[in-house]
Amino acid sequence: MAPKYKQVAEQIEADIINHVYQHTNKLLTEDEYATKYEISRNTVRKAIEILVNKGYVYQVQGSGVFVRDHYNSDYVNLEKLQGLTSDFSGRKVETRALAFEQTTANEEVAERMKCPVGTPVYYVKRLRLVDDHPFSVEDSYFRKNLVVYLDENIIQKSIYNYLRNDQKLAIGFADRVIYADFLNAEDAVLLELKENDPALLVDNTVYLTNGQIFDVSRATHHFRHVKMLKVSNIKS
Repeated sequence: MAPKYKQVAEQIEADIINHVYQHTNKLLTEDEYATKYEISRNTVRKAIEILVNKGYVYQVQGSGVFVRDHYNSDYVNLEKLQGLTSDFSGRKVETRALAFEQTTANEEVAERMKCPVGTPVYYVKRLRLVDDHPFSVEDSYFRKNLVVYLDENIIQKSIYNYLRNDQKLAIGFADRVIYADFLNAEDAVLLELKENDPALLVDNTVYLTNGQIFDVSRATHHFRHVKMLKVSNIKS
């Protein structure tokens, strides 16, 4: 189980995403959070520090902690591991399942997943649309002994919400490699572009909090629709 301050940070983050603070754009005080969650003020401070480092909030000496106004913008937020549904929570996000099968890791997947060739995996290919426009094509491999169950109904929705809330996976961190390339013929058709048009690709390697890799994926984005946000916390 995650430390208490991380659990509190996750709950406040969820409240921010769900617009709980939209009327004031201000978080509760340390004392109010300490009472609400039955924790110490020091635990509250550690939770708030996580949110500051993620770029959700900023602190004003003597006034409190305020929600930044960019978090709900039209960006893929590289600070978060919530998935596209969360990044575009105020917009229409649609998922079309293109392929789903139980298979085994080939050499490329095994190398990325740090597992033996032949390890059982789920393969998922999906087209993601935002406001009815093709946004990205996702090719994902989930290690089956860690993601113990997926089906075609689950992959039509937010897989990460399911993994967190139903399978109770402790998702920790990710390596994300971002680069440009040209579209192949298949992805060009799906994104309603032309073969060899430019695309922005993101290779994700996602870990549990214990360091095990459970997901390796590649998202190929429509170059006209995607914008990405990386908050840099500059400390003196």
